[in-house]
Amino acid sequence: MKLDVFSLVLSYAILPSLYYRDFSNKVIKKVSSNDDKSIVLTFDDGPDPQYTPKLLDILKINDVKCTFFVLAENAQKYPDVIKRIKNEGHCIGLHSLRHGNAIFSLPYQTKKSFVKALNIMDDLGINIKFFRPPWGIFNPLTYHYAKSNNLKIILWSMHAMDWSKWVTEDYIKQRIINNIKPGDIILLHDGSRGMKNFPEKTIKALKTVLPILKKRGFQFISADDFI
Repeated sequence: MKLDVFSLVLSYAILPSLYYRDFSNKVIKKVSSNDDKSIVLTFDDGPDPQYTPKLLDILKINDVKCTFFVLAENAQKYPDVIKRIKNEGHCIGLHSLRHGNAIFSLPYQTKKSFVKALNIMDDLGINIKFFRPPWGIFNPLTYHYAKSNNLKIILWSMHAMDWSKWVTEDYIKQRIINNIKPGDIILLHDGSRGMKNFPEKTIKALKTVLPILKKRGFQFISADDFI
């Protein structure tokens, strides 16, 4: 019985996630960048009425465009924030309907989540072309439903670990500044998902990081720019 359960979990979640995250060329993890030093700044889990506007202010001051992977239910709750993201020229992709784990999503639930989420975004006037699964976790149907809805899956090449309560503002700054490479897709967060104040340290870190990277010649592009 235990072996059957393990085999089910292995085939339904662990192997698909390993394949798409580490071996498949069907998902995007870096940007082709030769001498132009292009990088992609991405934010998950929003929109958040407290943190996303603060983040947008920093991006506007530094003239940086990025990609937001939003939760559709949050987008539905905060349409004014979504409208501002769109009006200020940022790209909006889908993170999911809500921040659920694909391991626990049955096939019909996976399909239902895609359909409902895309309908919500369509009602908000957002044409979704990109998808990032929560935690980068796949089940066997994740890629299928993304592809059937003409969505490109984008993961990341640099994770600043900003969601962790053990990670400080200074750690986020140093991790990005000291490790950034042309073509990197950087994963950060603008939604808290109930965890107290953690996007605040990300926003504060970016006040230092963005000017430094621009001074080094890095160019910030969105998913729309490289696909």
